Amino acid sequence: PRVAWLMSFPNSGTSYTIQMTQRLSNRTAASNYGEECTLDESKNTIPVHANSPNGPFLLNSPKRKVPDTYILTKTHCIGYGTSQPPEKYIETKRSFLKGCTRSGRITGDKKQEVYYDERIVQRAIHLIRDPFNNIVSRFHLQQHRHTKKNDQDWLKNYPSTVEGLKNWCNFMDERYKKEERDSRFLDKDLLDAFKGVPCHSEFFQYAQWHQHTVAITRDLKIPTLVMHYEEYEKDINATVKKAFDFLELEPEGYLSPFITGKNYDEYFNKNQRAKTMKMIKLAVDPETWELLEEYDTY
Repeated sequence: PRVAWLMSFPNSGTSYTIQMTQRLSNRTAASNYGEECTLDESKNTIPVHANSPNGPFLLNSPKRKVPDTYILTKTHCIGYGTSQPPEKYIETKRSFLKGCTRSGRITGDKKQEVYYDERIVQRAIHLIRDPFNNIVSRFHLQQHRHTKKNDQDWLKNYPSTVEGLKNWCNFMDERYKKEERDSRFLDKDLLDAFKGVPCHSEFFQYAQWHQHTVAITRDLKIPTLVMHYEEYEKDINATVKKAFDFLELEPEGYLSPFITGKNYDEYFNKNQRAKTMKMIKLAVDPETWELLEEYDTY
């Protein structure tokens, strides 16, 4: 199969899109991340292409057949951690592309960070989610991770509430103020735009991620389908048909109803949302802004 990247900023609807595609087509998808993939009898990841042993890898084979058209392949490129200084979260287009081809190859009990040739990628789906819901979901992911570690102090400071998110944003916004002021990557206009934007580093990373995705899919000259996560709720049948046509897949299974996710409107007030969208617009080029502008309703 030909590789079709599913490119998404973390917590944008990746899991739903992969699972829906596998169930409805009865074909396996693929992933850059070996730890979530099927292993062979020798406990090795199974590459999509024999001549590309560094990935990507089959996600759910032999339980599901391998498609003979395009195989949807999960990559977050640079996933971006939270609560980092700008020197850690600001990426160049080149480093971003390298992140898109980074994979975790497993051979027995050994895991290696490796890279594959981007030229094996023939198409891409660029998945976009409402920035505010996206960042709240990233906050909830941090809660999940700290719950698994039984980090009661963190959970007490940052509960799963509006106040908890506010505390989390305040912590990140204050932690690296000096580093942001001194960063050669952030000019005065951007620093001014950060003011009044809770979790401004998170929203900047969101904007940067989508701009780099637009740029590298253009540079690679691969057909790219832009999908907004909210399209599933508006018209799931039309949205799925659009994706399947793009991947040249035929539906064989049953399409389960889309369950609308939680609404996080109360987590940010109107003024915060307006300032956030203004900052995002400043951080991206006009081509990327066209894809994000629909969220600027404040």
